[in-house]
Amino acid sequence: MSRSVFALLLPLSLVACGQSGEIEVKDAWARDTVGSTAAAAVFMTIASPTSDRLVGASTPVAGKTDLMTMEGGNSAMRMTYLEAIDIPADTPVSLEPGGLHVWLADLGEPLSAGQSFPLVLRFEKAGERRIVVPVIGPATPPPSSGM
Repeated sequence: MSRSVFALLLPLSLVACGQSGEIEVKDAWARDTVGSTAAAAVFMTIASPTSDRLVGASTPVAGKTDLMTMEGGNSAMRMTYLEAIDIPADTPVSLEPGGLHVWLADLGEPLSAGQSFPLVLRFEKAGERRIVVPVIGPATPPPSSGM
């Protein structure tokens, strides 16, 4: 292959490599909050072709965000704070009720069904990913992931 053809093809192959390593976030959602509830949880499915870790999140609708999980067996469930959520390569991770989630505390105002809000997810390797989280009503089934 001549140097000029190689020089033309190299940038295209680098672009293709960069696109294949992207974090994919699907089916994000939160329930509307009841009355003066000052906290909510956000759920979604995250996938990546390479291993990574979700290390944090932020949103203007909450004074504080945390990564959490629900734990418990025969007794009452309890929430546990997490430093990170592992995202194994090629294995979708579901953040769902009764398990992993992004916890929003000190909500500035109630979350209302039909509205949405921005959420920034911070990944150890992939950096920041901005998503929009729709708020659904109490009887609305959550979106399901086709991952």
